[in-house]
Amino acid sequence: MKPEDFSASGLAKSQSSNFGKGNEFWNAAFGELVRGKSVLLTIVASCRKGSPGTPGAKMLLLEDGRKIGTIGGGIMEARALDQAQAALVSDYYQPRLEEVDHWLGSKRPSGLICGGGQSNVTARLSPNQDLDTIRGFISDGISDTPSSLEISPRGIRLANQNGSPLFSQRLFQEGESWKFELGSVNLRRCVIYGAGHCGQALARQLRWLGYKVEIFDARPEQRAKLATLGIESSSIGLPSESLVKVRFPQNASAIVMTHSYESDVEALGFALKQDFPFIGLMGSPPKLERIRKSLTGRGISRAQIDRITCPVGIEIGSDTPEEIAVSVAAQILQREKIGQ
Repeated sequence: MKPEDFSASGLAKSQSSNFGKGNEFWNAAFGELVRGKSVLLTIVASCRKGSPGTPGAKMLLLEDGRKIGTIGGGIMEARALDQAQAALVSDYYQPRLEEVDHWLGSKRPSGLICGGGQSNVTARLSPNQDLDTIRGFISDGISDTPSSLEISPRGIRLANQNGSPLFSQRLFQEGESWKFELGSVNLRRCVIYGAGHCGQALARQLRWLGYKVEIFDARPEQRAKLATLGIESSSIGLPSESLVKVRFPQNASAIVMTHSYESDVEALGFALKQDFPFIGLMGSPPKLERIRKSLTGRGISRAQIDRITCPVGIEIGSDTPEEIAVSVAAQILQREKIGQ
């Protein structure tokens, strides 16, 4: 989708795009700008242990007083909203970086006492100055085009559009100077092989957590159901199509949970050809042993086969598709948080 194809209604139709819940946030900001309304944007740029606000958490304040998202809640957020109300009606507002501490006796108290602290970047988005910038940022996210939304005391701009490196966000500080960059490409990604009950439940769970989900199944009737989950057609296909459709596999987990042993083997054959850092298989150790023999017979090396984690998911005694989805999503999150 090209930036010029965007309208307030057209963008609403694209809420099922790569950003998942994150895209709904930016769609809301864009919709207000299209209507000629300003919004105040606050993003958690960094945090220290104990902080309720985590990097990437975002909040919008609209002119009508509505709030979308959160930067951690509590009295800290209430104070931020009070300041935001004044910023929305001021004649001039310069983007700012504010550091707060969540402990008593600090010279920069947030009002919270949970420990740690966080740095919040706040900017006012106005329809006259920032509409095209936000339009382009959302468009790049939908098309998986690396760029960055750059916020600094000088203002807001879309940067690094040619050969931009992949990153989620980064904050640069030197003395009183600072610059915050937010990457356009969603690096929280999962590829699911199998669109049955478990695959659909996992897709719903991960999209709720903000992941870009791509899902592949050989059965046309199952692929047809995926649109109801809000997954765009470009992220749906046959297992073999994952070799060309999946972008940035080095940032994605691959989960195999197809409807049969034969289709599991087929899907694993495609998954093992890509640079997924984690490949999980729903099943039991005896099933994995049988699959090992089949994959070996296809000429796949032992080292490659050892990349498979089976059974996938954290052990919680899960039985239903929804419970299995929670178990698998928890393992993906755990790996992400500890940097494996």
